[in-house]
Amino acid sequence: MRAPTAAEREAWEEALDLWGVDLHDPVVHTRSKERSFAWFGFPPEVNVDPGELARHGGEGHLTSVFAHEIGHHVLSPSTRVDSLKIRQQMARVIDLYDRQHRLDLAAASGFCANLWSDMLINDRVMQLQRARLAPDGTPDMVQLTQALAAPALAKGLRGADDNELWWVVQRAYELLWRLPEGTLAWPEAPTAWRAAYEREIQRLRQQVKNQRRKGLPKERADRWRAQREVEQRERDLADLEYDPRAGLDPAHDATTVADVVRTLAADPVSGAVPWAMVMVPYLLLGFQGTGCHEESPGAPTAAELAGAIGDPRLQKPLVHPEDAEVVVAEGSAGAADDGSGQALGLARTLELLAGADPNAVMAAWYEAEARPHVAPLVQRGLAPAGPAIPGPLEEWGLGDDLAELDWPATLTTGAVFVPGVTTRRRTFLPDEPEPDDEPVLLDLYLDSSGSMTHPQRGSAAIVAGTILSLSVLRGGGRVRVTSWSSAGQVAGDSAYTRDRVEIMRQLTTYFGGGTTFPLDLLRARYPESRRPAEGQRHLVVLSDAGLDTFLGRGQEEYADVAAAVRRVIDTGSLMIIGHWRGQSREQAERLGYDVAEIPDVMQAPAACAALAARIAAYTPEGADRG
Repeated sequence: MRAPTAAEREAWEEALDLWGVDLHDPVVHTRSKERSFAWFGFPPEVNVDPGELARHGGEGHLTSVFAHEIGHHVLSPSTRVDSLKIRQQMARVIDLYDRQHRLDLAAASGFCANLWSDMLINDRVMQLQRARLAPDGTPDMVQLTQALAAPALAKGLRGADDNELWWVVQRAYELLWRLPEGTLAWPEAPTAWRAAYEREIQRLRQQVKNQRRKGLPKERADRWRAQREVEQRERDLADLEYDPRAGLDPAHDATTVADVVRTLAADPVSGAVPWAMVMVPYLLLGFQGTGCHEESPGAPTAAELAGAIGDPRLQKPLVHPEDAEVVVAEGSAGAADDGSGQALGLARTLELLAGADPNAVMAAWYEAEARPHVAPLVQRGLAPAGPAIPGPLEEWGLGDDLAELDWPATLTTGAVFVPGVTTRRRTFLPDEPEPDDEPVLLDLYLDSSGSMTHPQRGSAAIVAGTILSLSVLRGGGRVRVTSWSSAGQVAGDSAYTRDRVEIMRQLTTYFGGGTTFPLDLLRARYPESRRPAEGQRHLVVLSDAGLDTFLGRGQEEYADVAAAVRRVIDTGSLMIIGHWRGQSREQAERLGYDVAEIPDVMQAPAACAALAARIAAYTPEGADRG
């Protein structure tokens, strides 16, 4: 590294003036060994390697290079959190299209995020430069882009066929900047990819046809193996026929990309999806590229992850800019993880954010899934009775307290004052207590045995637990979470808490062992034989078939615990992940437990809403406290 020269500092000052901002001097590198001639990082810092820029043909255009890097801090992504959001948006679209996971999700998402930001910035820099030039002047950004495109243009159409994505980007710039065709990209759209794709389709079709004609071997083992091979080729063929490459039209797509850049530059996070819906299929053809990149900012913090993954824009449907209908890929990884095909599934989110703390990623993901369904959860109660209210008049006698004599009422009986005959006293009635909302105490037990979905795969039980816990916290209540598996595998504090981080940590604790509900712990926590007169307590157990052990199966010495605890709590709810039928369910219902089924993650919000309604509507009036 070295200090900027006088010419470099002058170019830097011009770039700052173009944006109207002030940043510290850029970092100038020599033989940086980076994959590009300029890059940026957080906290805001611009890096440049003039020697590498010259090798790419960009010598003399340092002002535009600086202006581009400054644009990453001013326009897109602007902040570390927005950088995470844009990458997440790109990953959602990649996950939709790349059904066979041929692309490295993190690398492809980062590439797309940088390219989308590059296009927004280059267009803005060109507009700012054009506004300062004479009408017939050529902005320096256009000249820089021409210089960088020269090697590919020199190859003619073969240059476009080498990198179809590059051609679409360059043609989009020509449209945005109203340049003649051929200025930045070869006039003809690339076509070589289509012939290669069609040959691949024909090859697979012929293989399936030959196998069907050949028939299956007679030997059972050989027949099973051959059948699996045929089925795999048929799946490959189906995937290839679905392949988004089939409908690519580079010339038309360049027009669509230019429209997206032009209309959505003010919201890079939202605009990332329609841009990616057009451009991501080109990644499946293979891509190469150099230029600006974002320096790795290090692992994101838990707060940054929560701010990024929790953005509602990351939950919105994936819509092609030319299609009003929602695009959902059946069988895509996103659909497998969260059932919606829209938000990025947890497994792929962890893959995308491989450098981050996985526990923080899981907490942010589950909170984002739960947040649209969270509402303040409170319970009915009775406020202390107010002051007594006036009641009917009664006769005041000589033996009564003089202070109770109501003179105005007495005088209304007439002018003659006769004690015990015309004298009156006012009675008072106790006021009825007003209904009042009280915070909820939620005692939540989450099955984390091996039969339950692992937290990293998107668990319906954890989604439900998160919805309930956040709803209680929003209503001012407290939560106690206990994760359990086999005997001795229990995690959770004894006290109720409002610490959201601690609650999420317990919810995502996973043992993966056998299944034995900790009835000994439950009995110790509810030692009373009568329901307390003050306060309300609500018990929720989330499990699958492990609910049988809650009733004492396999630990007969505690067979009476579930019944005893139900008598001293206000509501008890068993939420089964899947379906629960038979004598065990009937027994639980006889004991007074509500049973709800959650067949999949999509049903979790509705089950939680129903449970919340029961808790909110519960009143202690008439409840058996004996």
